[in-house]
Amino acid sequence: MKPRERVLRAIMHEEPDRVPLFEIAVSSLVLSKIFNKEPLDCNAITAGWKAEFDLYEKLGLDCSTAYTLMFNPKHYEMISEDKFVDSWGRIFSTSATAGTASTGFYIGGSLTTPEKYEEFPKLDPLDLWGTEQFENALKAAGERIFPVAAVGSIWEVQGEALGWENIFRYMFTKPDFVKKVLEDSTNFLIELGKACIDLGAEVLLDWDDYGYTHGPMMSPKHFRQFIFPCLKRAADEFHRKGAFLMVHSDGDIRLLMDMIVEAGVDLIQPLEPHANMNIGDIAEKWGDKICLVGNIDVAHLLPYGTTQEVFREVKRAIHAAAPGGGYILGSGHQINDWCKPENFLMQIKAGKKFGKYPKVAARSLEVV
Repeated sequence: MKPRERVLRAIMHEEPDRVPLFEIAVSSLVLSKIFNKEPLDCNAITAGWKAEFDLYEKLGLDCSTAYTLMFNPKHYEMISEDKFVDSWGRIFSTSATAGTASTGFYIGGSLTTPEKYEEFPKLDPLDLWGTEQFENALKAAGERIFPVAAVGSIWEVQGEALGWENIFRYMFTKPDFVKKVLEDSTNFLIELGKACIDLGAEVLLDWDDYGYTHGPMMSPKHFRQFIFPCLKRAADEFHRKGAFLMVHSDGDIRLLMDMIVEAGVDLIQPLEPHANMNIGDIAEKWGDKICLVGNIDVAHLLPYGTTQEVFREVKRAIHAAAPGGGYILGSGHQINDWCKPENFLMQIKAGKKFGKYPKVAARSLEVV
C-alpha cells in the first residue's frame, strides 16, 4: 500500500495494511547521525525538499509536513546584531540558542498594542512563497511521502506576536480586538490552505498550541468564545474542498477535546504523554471521532530512554489506539536534536512490526 492510501485510510477510520508513520519534522542533527553525513542545509531543504524526503523514505516514514509555508524569511527584519522580527511580528534572538536568522529563539512579541498590530504589514496568503514551497514539496514527495501542508496558525503565532501577557489581558479588556486578530490569522490559513488544495494538498495543518503540561492555556469558555469559531470555519472550508484539517497542539488539552471534535477537526497531534494525554484514555473517549496522531514521548523517552522502553511504548500506543483505524504513529511533538537516533529508529521498527493489520490488536498484546 502506498503512503497516501495508508494515511487517508487511517484518517477515515479504516484499517490500512499497517499503522502509518508520521513526523512533523526530523532534526537535521539526528538525520546526520543516522546516515553518517553532514547535517542537511535548511535553505536547501526549503528550496526543494528532495534531500529531506530522500532520507524520510529511507527511514520508512509515510507522512511529514511542508512546514515553512507560512513563514517567509524575505519579510524578516534584523532589529539588532542578534535579534530579528519575523514575518508575523515575533521577536527572536540568534544568540540565546544556536541558530540562524531563520531559526532563532523566541523572546517576545513586537505587536503589543492594537495600533502596532494594525501598522504591521500583513502577509499575503497567496504570496508565491507559500504556494511554491508546497508545490516543490509535493513534487519532491511523489508517491513515497505523503506531504501535509502546514498553512497557518490561528492562535499560537498570534499570541507570540502580541506577547502572551498582552493577548490574555486583551481577552478581557479588548475582546473584539482579539477576535479581529484571530479572524485575520484564520483568513490567512484558509486562503493559503485552499490554494494548496488546488495544487494537490489533502491534509492541512493548523500549527497551534492550546495547552500547558498541566492543562489548557485558557478556560473552555474562552476557547469556545475565541478559538472554536475559527477552527470550525477552517474545517468547514477545507471539507467543502474535500480536504482534512489537522491540528497540532502541545499540552494537556483534554478539557478542549470535545470542542475540537465538534469544530470538525479531523486529526489531532501530538498527544503529549507527559502532559497527561494518556493514549488509552484519549482513544476511549475520542478515538472514534477524530484521528489520533503521535504520543511517543520526546521529552524523556526518546532522548533518555532505552530502545527496549521505546519498543514497549510503541506497542502500548498501537494496542490502545490502532484497532479499527484512526491512529497514526509518531512522536509526541517532532524528532528534536536530543532524541537518540537508535530510539527513533526503534520507534519506526516497532511501528512496522506491531502496526500490521488486521492482527494489530493481537500483536500489540505480545509481551516483551
